[in-house]
Amino acid sequence: MTLAQTALIGIDWGTSNNRAYRIDGRGNVLESRSGELGLSAVGARNFDAALEGLIADWRTDGFRDIPVLMSGMIGSRNGWVEAAYCECPFGAEELSRTIIPVPGQAGTHVVGGGSAVDGLRHRDVMRGEEVQILGLENADGLVIAPGTHSKWAVLENGKIREFRTYMTGEMFALLKDHSILGWLMPDKAQNIRDEKAYLQGVGDAAADPDLLHGLFNVRTQGLFHPEDAKGLASYLSGLLIGHEIGGATKRFASQSIIIIAGPHLADLYRLALTSLGMADVGIADAGAATARGLWRTWQARKGSM
Repeated sequence: MTLAQTALIGIDWGTSNNRAYRIDGRGNVLESRSGELGLSAVGARNFDAALEGLIADWRTDGFRDIPVLMSGMIGSRNGWVEAAYCECPFGAEELSRTIIPVPGQAGTHVVGGGSAVDGLRHRDVMRGEEVQILGLENADGLVIAPGTHSKWAVLENGKIREFRTYMTGEMFALLKDHSILGWLMPDKAQNIRDEKAYLQGVGDAAADPDLLHGLFNVRTQGLFHPEDAKGLASYLSGLLIGHEIGGATKRFASQSIIIIAGPHLADLYRLALTSLGMADVGIADAGAATARGLWRTWQARKGSM
């Protein structure tokens, strides 16, 4: 490990976990590692100890001046220090103006999130996904960052023009684990295994936009077709993702779509999109996009100093 090549330590610090990247002067990832100390796991707001445990060996004697830039929920009101939101439309240069230092931590900074307002004056926000989206290279069009709160964003000329959040992942977990819909599901695992049931859910969402009625079909399928109970979680996932896609594509028209996600979620969304006739669907690695976005934002800050 050659620490001398390190130009920036980037950290994506969310609610459930964190991930650190050692990045060189050209934005390439030299090394990465994951941690399990998301905001919810850091006791007594002891963020400095959590950071030390994650990257201490990257900032040893002689390398303590390597800058650190953190994104995600670490910069929220419940995080280490609150960084401002950047209003749409914005790119790396505008986002870099939200970077603030962490008190008592030399060379350590937090970057803010993104904010949008729709036609009804409803606010939307994100923290972490904006860095991923701005880390894409030469990508214009519609970008999806699926997850607990899926983000759909329009990227134009290197700037996020607008975006919208869909609480798909959170609704799936709540309905599966804490509602009547989960009572007949024998498999409580998060992974989706039944592709046929999943695509049936996607198709049913496209055929009938009545989500609240459609959700009860999960219950009745389990009652009248117990032999298909193993696929109910997959069907529920497909139904929710199908409605997400239906709502988003009515609002955002695009010839191409890029999904920023790990392999499991990326495959789920690509399968759903292609089943609905959307052929131009690409996948970008979430970790690589995050690291590149952090580096680009830091370079924009340096350029404006």
